[in-house]
Amino acid sequence: MLHTEFSEVSLDIAGRNYKLKTPQHQQQGLQEAATLLNEKIAELKSKSRTLTAEQAAVLAALNLSYELLTERELLAQDRQQIAERLAQLQQQVESSLE
Repeated sequence: MLHTEFSEVSLDIAGRNYKLKTPQHQQQGLQEAATLLNEKIAELKSKSRTLTAEQAAVLAALNLSYELLTERELLAQDRQQIAERLAQLQQQVESSLE
């Protein structure tokens, strides 16, 4: 069984500090995710001065979630196309060997 080292990471999101216990190998990614989230929050707040930090955070998270779902869908389509092309190539190879 693999032993995973956990340690605390401190993330500043929308002016609030969050302390999380995470595997060490995830800390850099979480820092980058927090930076991206803060950038999206700042972008939304600059467009609408009436948004609270919480509202901007929720909208930023929603936008990022939508982007993630869109990318997942595109990736699934790409995988399907690759699988189909591989099947065609395999069939061509098998036909040429006969």
